[in-house]
Amino acid sequence: MPAMPELFTLLVAEPAALLGYAVFGMVGFGTTLVAAPVLAHVLPVSTVIPALALTDFIASWVSRSRPGGRVVKAELWRLLPAMFVGSALGAAILFAVPVRALMLLLGAFVMLYALNGLRRGKAPPTALSPRWAWWFGGAGGMLSALFGAGGWVYAIYLSRRLTDPVQVRSTQIAVLTVSSSIRVGLFAVAGRYFDGALLALALALLPAMALGLWLGHRIARRMDRSRFLQALYGVLLLTGGSLLARALRG
Repeated sequence: MPAMPELFTLLVAEPAALLGYAVFGMVGFGTTLVAAPVLAHVLPVSTVIPALALTDFIASWVSRSRPGGRVVKAELWRLLPAMFVGSALGAAILFAVPVRALMLLLGAFVMLYALNGLRRGKAPPTALSPRWAWWFGGAGGMLSALFGAGGWVYAIYLSRRLTDPVQVRSTQIAVLTVSSSIRVGLFAVAGRYFDGALLALALALLPAMALGLWLGHRIARRMDRSRFLQALYGVLLLTGGSLLARALRG
């Protein structure tokens, strides 16, 4: 049996995972960008990202099985083809473009978008044409391959296509189920899951994942569309700040 993480590591990792999966339960994404910067202080990034990909994979399947979900399959099928293309493109860009510069630009863009959304308050966002699914699906797939951080792109698209927060979250989780499956498959092919310490970390995070999802789902059930959008923009603001911090840390 692989050795479990040290006590100090767990004292840092468990609250970070709890918060990350509470956010996931509320808005359907955000685990990696909330938890990974904290975990990176006590663990190698090469261990953190594959471990969170594995727990995200489990969390997305658990969330999909919950009663009351209402996946809008038409939006899911619009996003999936471009998402696969974007994932392949992201894998290619990873070896050709300075990722730090790209991360800085993305972080700034996401923060500005979130601040603009919070500034608008309760004003409903303009509805998007379904033709935008190709752009958002491709961008989300590319960013998932590059940073493990494409969920916010799908969330922007779905929040401007659907009016019911339950439908947004359910469809978002369905999209991330596919996305996390792709990421886990890539890490498995690369041999990362033969690392006993990585698997022990993922196993140790499962209780925090379960509690975080439970808390997030309970909070989400009490949110109307206005509060849901405020929570979404708040998570996007954290996402952009996290990207900037990771880029500046180099």
